[in-house]
Amino acid sequence: MLSVQPLKADNRLIRGIGPWALTAFTINVTVGAGIFGLPARIQALVGNYSVLVIIICGLLISLVALCFAEIGSRFDRSGGPQLYASIAFGPAAGFTVGWLLWISRLGTCAAVSNLLADYGTVLWPQLVEPIARTSIISVVMLAYAWVNIRGIRQTAGVSTAFTVFKLIPLLIFATIGLFFVEPQSLHVASLPPAKDISSAILLAAFAFFGFDAPTVMAGEVRNSPRSLPFAILLSVSTVTVLYTFIQIVCVGTLPDLAASERPLADAATAFVGSWGAIAIALMAVIACAGVIGASMTAATRLLFAMADHGQLPVALAQVHSRFRTPVLAILVTAAAALVLALSGSFIYLVKLTLIARISVYAVTCTVLPILRRRGNAPKAAFKLPAGEAAAYASAILCALSLAGSSMRGVVEVAFAVVAGLAVFGATQFTRRALATPTI
Repeated sequence: MLSVQPLKADNRLIRGIGPWALTAFTINVTVGAGIFGLPARIQALVGNYSVLVIIICGLLISLVALCFAEIGSRFDRSGGPQLYASIAFGPAAGFTVGWLLWISRLGTCAAVSNLLADYGTVLWPQLVEPIARTSIISVVMLAYAWVNIRGIRQTAGVSTAFTVFKLIPLLIFATIGLFFVEPQSLHVASLPPAKDISSAILLAAFAFFGFDAPTVMAGEVRNSPRSLPFAILLSVSTVTVLYTFIQIVCVGTLPDLAASERPLADAATAFVGSWGAIAIALMAVIACAGVIGASMTAATRLLFAMADHGQLPVALAQVHSRFRTPVLAILVTAAAALVLALSGSFIYLVKLTLIARISVYAVTCTVLPILRRRGNAPKAAFKLPAGEAAAYASAILCALSLAGSSMRGVVEVAFAVVAGLAVFGATQFTRRALATPTI
């Protein structure tokens, strides 16, 4: 088991991200595919209670995010949940958490790439053709790989630009749309079955995923023990408020919301005319592109962190002499995400991502009370009131959410974990063999 003494910061990486840029990055990785596709699916499950579901989901995610904020405020190195689990439970557990989180990041990149192509057909109908679809997904993936290789400051700058370009139109949509909401359209009937409410909250959770990303990149953040809680809490609060108003607008302006395939586009068309669909499609493409890039960045730093902690081949921890970025980890992540994007559908990839990510959240929350009880643990720059109770409650809620997952999805994620552990075992065997002197 790793020591809980403060870990020395990795000076090989450039600390080029400040608190505001980190907040923009976190919002960028969060606001994307989910909010453009899920309002209708949630409405189909629970009717007008969908607004309440968004609020409840935001509050539950906030509870988990608060646990991440305290744990993250103790460390100054990359890895996030992978690092925390390694310290609390040992290298094998840390690797498993990191591997699951890497898979979920790949799933996000792949799922959002497919949604980008779907929305892109509104702007360029030729994207329905397999060759054109494959080409646009490949170009986006390779472009982000290139930006990631060039440096963290460039990556953060691109992420901030995407955040601005997606938030402003969404804020305009929510603000203008509120004037067209029909109050009677928000009327709620009898409560839907508890199973449907649970499924809707779990589905809504996908739209909130992203607050964990800054913890993975802590090694490239200035004053990360203070910057991480700031970025996590501000981004989750902003996203919850934004999503709530967007759902109100969709419910209040679109009578057949549950049947809509592009709910925001259809709602915009309802209150501003036919050009609204084109505007929303363009916004969705920008949002999806931003999420792909931010998710890829976090995924590459996970591979780097696992290799840096001796859990994967050391080559993945090598840093470019000029750009100070983990080039091989970036290339491997981009290639894996591209293969997954070209072989899966949006909803299938979302389900796999949900299982993997929620499993990581459950394990990470249990780390908080362990660190609090160890006297030699790094001091927290942010302390969560009633933190242990919040951590256990968050872990239980995550476990209950997983109970409704499909058996097929659980089995496939389990197979992915077994494959990862085989790589971990081979890495450990090789490291020991190289360290053993020959006679």
